[in-house]
Amino acid sequence: MNENIRLGRIAGVPVGMNWSILLVFWLIAWELSDLVLPGWRAHEPTALYWGVGIATTVLFFASLLAHEVSHAVVARRNGIGVRRITLWLFGGVSELESEALTPGADFRIAVVGPLTSFVLAGVFGAVAVGARGATGSVGVAVAAAGWLAWINLLLGGFNLVPAAPLDGGRVLRAALWRRSGDRVHAATAAARTGQVFGYVLVVLGVLEFLAVGLAGLWFIFLGWFLLAAARAEESTAVLRDSLSGVHVSDIMTRDPVTFDADTTLADLLDDHLHRYPFSTYPLVDRTGRLLGLTTLSRIRHVPAHHRRTTRLIDVSGPLAEVPVGTPDEPVPDLFQRMQASADGRAFVVDATGRLVGIVSPSDIARYVQWSMLQARRGASPWGSRRG
Repeated sequence: MNENIRLGRIAGVPVGMNWSILLVFWLIAWELSDLVLPGWRAHEPTALYWGVGIATTVLFFASLLAHEVSHAVVARRNGIGVRRITLWLFGGVSELESEALTPGADFRIAVVGPLTSFVLAGVFGAVAVGARGATGSVGVAVAAAGWLAWINLLLGGFNLVPAAPLDGGRVLRAALWRRSGDRVHAATAAARTGQVFGYVLVVLGVLEFLAVGLAGLWFIFLGWFLLAAARAEESTAVLRDSLSGVHVSDIMTRDPVTFDADTTLADLLDDHLHRYPFSTYPLVDRTGRLLGLTTLSRIRHVPAHHRRTTRLIDVSGPLAEVPVGTPDEPVPDLFQRMQASADGRAFVVDATGRLVGIVSPSDIARYVQWSMLQARRGASPWGSRRG
């Protein structure tokens, strides 16, 4: 999920949000201020409803963030790096740099998110009960605390549905993995339950849309997202299995051509593109130090009349966001980091830090196709390339 607005760091993990969260923020604040709070406590000033509604919405997103931070903290305690946390339309995403090494770690990372939501539900519920007992009535603030308790309970319960990519799907994966010892089979089974659950939500949304109206669209969108995400997880699990035992040196493009970071886009397109028909351009300064990476896709988005004044470095991704691997690293580990990067490419460096290769999605696709062809011929998937 793309991050558009950076919010800072929590527990050392970068936190940001996608622009879509602004729409959800407004919708929740409006529902609370115009419908929920007046329904519990009528005839209060509109400014009070909106003030409490906005504060409650902020606390709701803080609850979402706490849910994701708990995943990140437990992942790091289990030796897994966390690239970033992003809040977006359907909640939050914690992007891990690698997979859990054991079913136990997989379970702990998955289950801590819903448990955090349940704890928050208990806290807000206790606040609501205590405040009501002290005042003897249901005020606007009491109603807001009660709503936060209910929504966190709903969030935790929904995430425990045993369907990937929900946390419950990860719990199911961990359980199946522990029982069978086959992580790929477990991940595939959890992803398929996610697809079934996605179809169920879509059907329920259609029925609700026909019976009630626009309210059903939310379930349709959510079901469609879960369906697409579950399919992607299944494909990723199968791909990771096909790359098991393969190292980065087997698939990387070796000794990549580097480009001066100050080269203009026009110079690249006019003078270099016909000689180097690449789609990925490592950028260096005059001393050969790596500064970043840009792609033909980024260049194409620059209007033609700006290309003579725009340098390659101006349209590059930050160097810190480019995944870096080593030749002896297993491909599945690097592939996961590539999926979380904006450009989907990775640098490969040797022990001295020298750039020795680049890995792109097309490199992986070509290798998988080649290995399938070799398998049909009865040869080893990597044959003599390892030599």
